[in-house]
Amino acid sequence: MSLDLSVLASCDEVWKEWRFEPWQSGSASGLFRRVSFIKAGLLGEVARYYVDDYVVFSFSPDDVRRLRKGVKYESDLLTQRFFFVQESGESFCKKFSLLFGFRGFVEFHFYSLGSEPSKDVEDLAFLVNRAFDKVGSFSA
Repeated sequence: MSLDLSVLASCDEVWKEWRFEPWQSGSASGLFRRVSFIKAGLLGEVARYYVDDYVVFSFSPDDVRRLRKGVKYESDLLTQRFFFVQESGESFCKKFSLLFGFRGFVEFHFYSLGSEPSKDVEDLAFLVNRAFDKVGSFSA
């Protein structure tokens, strides 16, 4: 029996500050945000693109495959990052491109609480660990 990590999503003082909202797809659930990046020059805005972040606290092994198949191209959406939080196990990453990167990228990061995150997801790992510190201990 594994821990129910979804209690971390209830730490509003961490998640609302960074504009995360509840999210669910099938049996996978967690938090979602869309971040806007603006490239500016002397004459103003040159380009704007988006990154979608999904912090997934509750999931089954089948959800990963289902989410991978369900990823769709959206205009100006550069990257979709799925950050799967697990109680223990190996932390690793799988990256995919949509049409050789011309239509964006999809990243699946698996993170074990308290482990050293990769540089790509230090921001999300920091928030998860901060929520874990605020919630404290929880039961299985």
